[in-house]
Amino acid sequence: MIAAVGHSEDLDSRDAIGEALDMSAERLGGKMPQAALLFAGVDHDHQALLDGVEKRYPGIQLVGCTTHGELSSAGFTADSVVLMLLHADGVTFRAEVAQGAAGDPEGAAQRAASGALNGLAESVRLCIAICEPFGVHTARLLGKLGEALGPDVPICGGLSAEQLRLDPTYQFCNGKVYTGSLALLILAGKLSVSTGVASGWEPVGSDHRVTAAEADGVIVKTIDGEAAKDVWVRYFGSADMAGYRNLLAVYPDAEDGASGASGSEFFISTPFDWGENGSLRVGPPIPEGSRIRFAQATREQVLAGVESSAASVRKTFEGDPDAALVFSCASRHGLLGTRVQREFELLQEHLGASIPTIGFYTYGEFCPLSRSLIPCAHASTFVSVLIGEHD
Repeated sequence: MIAAVGHSEDLDSRDAIGEALDMSAERLGGKMPQAALLFAGVDHDHQALLDGVEKRYPGIQLVGCTTHGELSSAGFTADSVVLMLLHADGVTFRAEVAQGAAGDPEGAAQRAASGALNGLAESVRLCIAICEPFGVHTARLLGKLGEALGPDVPICGGLSAEQLRLDPTYQFCNGKVYTGSLALLILAGKLSVSTGVASGWEPVGSDHRVTAAEADGVIVKTIDGEAAKDVWVRYFGSADMAGYRNLLAVYPDAEDGASGASGSEFFISTPFDWGENGSLRVGPPIPEGSRIRFAQATREQVLAGVESSAASVRKTFEGDPDAALVFSCASRHGLLGTRVQREFELLQEHLGASIPTIGFYTYGEFCPLSRSLIPCAHASTFVSVLIGEHD
């Protein structure tokens, strides 16, 4: 596999995509790309970006989105354009989109997967999923997507973003701009994949149970039979969310019929605001009956999560990877501030500077936990993915 990355900070969208395409083409060495990933700042003319790619490579299979910040082999920037072009003789790429992800997440997942899989003969090795963040029940969407793709397919990616402006986010697929949608890039055939997922957040205190929840886990009403707000205040001294520095670690235990992962593994869910009678709105959703602990992290611990994710993904990949994909959370960007560039530096220290890399800062990340391929949504987490063509 050949992966070629172009990264432009030009504010003019047509010039930016032209620069990114020229950089990528040079690294392709004359090969024709079959697929592309495109991530861009929300202020760009996104249709102009897609038109530029389509003009150069008609019919290329492409997915992407607007972001909270872009990552590439050149580092981290905001309001830029990053492009990865992919060529592989033994890999088939299929891009597909489904609208209406908020109103019908399961239906969108089924439609997108069915379209991508239609007529595909090779075994699927990876699904890159990009989705609208607002109003989408990620657990239901990923559950149906996993069911449609099969139990052995890792689903990685994230929720599109718009720099905390409360404006629409946009998803890209095959030359068109969408909003409220799910976009998939399916990779099938002779492909090796490894994933790494870590947050750096440390659980504190005792185990608790979510004893009542609504909206399929979006609203946590009671913890151990008490109002969620009362338990929170007992831990942290006030109802203040503390700028998302206090989060929730959710353990999908085998005995709970969830992921089948080890009891020590958890995903992070973010508390957003308080509702009636001390209820708590969260994302990703926390199903009723889930085992949880409260979690905290310093900036150093957040950065340690990058090292853990990168070390894990490199250790489990056999041979030399052809490309790296990265999905990190906008909340991590906010917590790290001017040190956010350190995430990319740590990634390169573990993976090496020569691996073509692309990624973005998301409103939520997708990646299986390390001991299970069952789809999982995360918050404030660093996801790294290595891919490579094999014989």
